[in-house]
Amino acid sequence: MMRARIGVLSNPHSGRNRRLLGHLGNMLDAAGGVHHEITPGLEDIAPALARMAAAGVEVVAVNGGDGSVALVLGALLAASNPFARQPVLCVLPGGTTNVTAGDVGITGALDRAVLKLLAWRRGSGPSVIRERAVIGVRGAGGEVLGCGLVFGAGAVVTGIEYWQESVRARGMRSEYSSGVAMARTVWGMLRGHARFAGPNPMRIELPDRAAVDADFMLLAVTTLERLFLGIHPFWGNGDGALRYTAIERGARGFALALPAILRGRAPAQASGSGYHSARIAQLRLGLEGSYTLDGELHALAATDSPLEIFHAGQARFLRI
Repeated sequence: MMRARIGVLSNPHSGRNRRLLGHLGNMLDAAGGVHHEITPGLEDIAPALARMAAAGVEVVAVNGGDGSVALVLGALLAASNPFARQPVLCVLPGGTTNVTAGDVGITGALDRAVLKLLAWRRGSGPSVIRERAVIGVRGAGGEVLGCGLVFGAGAVVTGIEYWQESVRARGMRSEYSSGVAMARTVWGMLRGHARFAGPNPMRIELPDRAAVDADFMLLAVTTLERLFLGIHPFWGNGDGALRYTAIERGARGFALALPAILRGRAPAQASGSGYHSARIAQLRLGLEGSYTLDGELHALAATDSPLEIFHAGQARFLRI
């Protein structure tokens, strides 16, 4: 007996799909009864989801990278969501680094992940449903600019730019390539290299706390339990669904504190020394330049700042 009606939404431009999509399409066709949609552009996602809803799909498998998952989350949390009951998502490792799949999806080789999903559909294999809050980003004018699971600014943006230009361009496309980019970014920050140590003035406002205006090295917000290579640089307490960390330039003892921070441990002298971390419900952020949402870079228009980072809703993920 089939466990659920499955739909697969494939981004043909994502890292692993460029060479495997034809093979995966044949696998899904051979399995029978799987609703497969190929979505080359943003404008194709909403109509594809509408067809899945009309076909009675209960589990939407996203075969793409982290950005593809973010776009699907945005569509499902919009007022135009066609599903009467929110579907369960299953994230396949179809991208390059697959941070979201590493936390709430199926890991490993893409074709093997599809086989696991098909076996689960036939009633084979253990599984668990994991729920994650979804981050919303709203501009100063009130328009929702996007949804996702990881938001970043400062060195997070610089690291992605370096990865795109100098790491991916040389053929490194695994999760470890993000570690290479992170190591180069941190080294540049510590050594004061112009590209990695430039000023990042930000204004951070949290409810019931005084606003902080400073030159921040980085800011990150997520709802995932695991980022690439298992890092989790969040240690603060609170009741909110979003985990937030920001580190000011010149934070005391940063080089020595970094290994502990990456494992989610507070620096020895975190209070008042340039380190900020908490679990929050929302954040107002004044900044210039760019930010990233689930690995995709977004140029910030002057009219968009300050941004509101907020808890936009919940999503359920099937992990096999």
